[in-house]
Amino acid sequence: MSARPYRSKRHRPCDQCRERKLGCQTDGGLPCVRCRTADLPCTFEHPPPKRLRRESSGNLETHRASATSSADPELSFLPPSWEDQPDHPPSHLPSRGASVTNAVPEPAFTRLEDVPGGVSPALSNHLVTVGRYPTQFVQSLDQLEGFSAQLFGASAESDPWLLRHCSFDDAGVKCFYKVHFRNAGGVPTADKIPVHFMLAADDLAASAKQETSCRFGGDTTREELNRLVPHDYGQRLVSLFVKYVYPALPLISRSQMGLTASCSIPEPGALERTPVHLLAAVYASALPFAAHDDYLCVLQTYNAPPADRLWRMAYELISEEVHTPHLAVLQAALLYLHRPLDESRASLADTPFVWSFVGTIVGLAETLGLHIECRMWGIPAWEKRLRRRLWWAVYAEDKWRSLLMGRPPYIHRSEWDVSELDGADFLYHTRGASSSSSGAHQPQDPSPFRYLVDLSSIAEQIYESFYTLRKSQYLSERFRVSHDTGRPILEKLNDWYSSLPESFRLPNWSKSVSGLAPYPTSIHFAYLILVLFVYRALLRPMARSSSPPLIFDLDELPTNPSALETAVDDSPVLDFLNMPEIESFPAVELSDHSTGETTLNSAERCASIVISFTRRLTSSDFTGFWYSWSRIGFATVSNFTLLLLVQAPNSERAAKGKQLVDSWLRVLRCQCQSFPMMKLGLTRLDAMHWVGLGQTFVLPQHVQDVIQSASN
Repeated sequence: MSARPYRSKRHRPCDQCRERKLGCQTDGGLPCVRCRTADLPCTFEHPPPKRLRRESSGNLETHRASATSSADPELSFLPPSWEDQPDHPPSHLPSRGASVTNAVPEPAFTRLEDVPGGVSPALSNHLVTVGRYPTQFVQSLDQLEGFSAQLFGASAESDPWLLRHCSFDDAGVKCFYKVHFRNAGGVPTADKIPVHFMLAADDLAASAKQETSCRFGGDTTREELNRLVPHDYGQRLVSLFVKYVYPALPLISRSQMGLTASCSIPEPGALERTPVHLLAAVYASALPFAAHDDYLCVLQTYNAPPADRLWRMAYELISEEVHTPHLAVLQAALLYLHRPLDESRASLADTPFVWSFVGTIVGLAETLGLHIECRMWGIPAWEKRLRRRLWWAVYAEDKWRSLLMGRPPYIHRSEWDVSELDGADFLYHTRGASSSSSGAHQPQDPSPFRYLVDLSSIAEQIYESFYTLRKSQYLSERFRVSHDTGRPILEKLNDWYSSLPESFRLPNWSKSVSGLAPYPTSIHFAYLILVLFVYRALLRPMARSSSPPLIFDLDELPTNPSALETAVDDSPVLDFLNMPEIESFPAVELSDHSTGETTLNSAERCASIVISFTRRLTSSDFTGFWYSWSRIGFATVSNFTLLLLVQAPNSERAAKGKQLVDSWLRVLRCQCQSFPMMKLGLTRLDAMHWVGLGQTFVLPQHVQDVIQSASN
């Protein structure tokens, strides 16, 4: 075994790194990387401990048992799996430099020393850990350069209840070659299971990345991104993102971008540290708000913004990096879901790709372990906050799109335990500042995103109560049960509305000094859509359905004419041709004071409120951020107004329903000129009027009469 590399006394580790037995990096000058990151004094006051005399090979085993507690951190030992290696490494292992023994293969974590916040001595110096360290130092799961972390679930091939017995080092890591185990830390406890991650080298997935690569032409590189969006341009876009997008989608770590309460413009170095796919998605998300920047508005006047290319860059890299996932991949994917549609696609429904992509995002979040409470883990505070916000963003996407698209959700209650968001999840901490210093900032008002998350939970309850396959089958003909099911949900929606700040409530919610609504208008609209979904479910059993048509399969008809004649003579299947057409008529008896009458009144009032809300929207409302699934909500309103008309139990209700349909149609035709997100709802109504409502639906006579009189 060759001697360890010589280290000059001028570059001996600082007191903090020596005490923790961590590598001391001073490449950028003093203080060292860890002391600067942790805001600790970087001193060299204590003399180095006396070195232990190197043991002979016969005494190596005896010495190893006490190496952890007594050896100098600069004195490294070989892991047991690397003992008794030949003088020259096998051909399949890379060789080290001349200063390190050739018997030791290249360590898997070649760049972990650069990770802020400390590294594992077992990773940097190949220390052998005997037993378990009594403490575990905080270390990021997401910032291991060259490695990605994947959760070992409860039934994974590597049993977490076996891994809990591993002798992890003081960073919670157990090293192997290119795949290592990481203990999350803080668990197991009485009510929490053990949580472990697999740390896999990125180069193991190189071939898989090539298989799913969708790049065309040149490589998607940081150089191309910087050419499309120079740093001075990008800094302003990040500032716009924080102002307009972040309140509704808090998907980035402001702490990691060096943002403070007084400065929302990041340094160029922060942009360089941000992965290309995330930075491209942030830039593209902020471009629609460039008109609010004095510098960018002029640039966009004379230069077409590169939005399409930025979104393409983000998607290309997401498709590759999903094999070696980091939080940035999930962040970029969530932003990609809310990509604004161009004019040519605004009138079209989402393709099946969208729901499939939501499934990819949910799977990615679960791979990263976001569905597990992380507040007790041994990871940095900023990473805990970001992981929790990202989980709730994924949860919201799943619940809203499940309800609006009529799809079974990917996320189920029994599979996650992340606690509700609170003010601590929206702190941002200046790099290098302690948590007790002025570097920690908390917004004065609750984040609008928290209100959206609360609504997402109610959306889940609405879907589970009314719109699952089993619930739909059971409740579609049971009005009383539907009514009793909907009452507590409506009360919960009222409680949510009562929790809003006074200035945010309808109809007197005010605009801020800048002319923008104090909270995203899309959250208000989401609330109204949930109320509408409850009444939509209550309307289902209020009218009976016509008998379904009989099914004939021409491919299965007998080829023998005599057999066909016998079948017709012996079976009454064709008798329905002589039956009068069955009208849709009320299944619930109505009276002035019945529950059915009250439900219809409330449903019509709900539609009127949504129409009035949409009519009163102004340019400042359209300027704010809108969730991309909101456009499905406008189409849902179109459907709801038609439902009130088609199922109207009498002429009076039919006239009211026709009035609502016409009012909504006029509002959409006017507002969609300024807000293309409404075009899908307009297209749905226009198509039915183009064919004719009488030809589109089987209508009761009193409804036909109302429609006919309105067209005269």
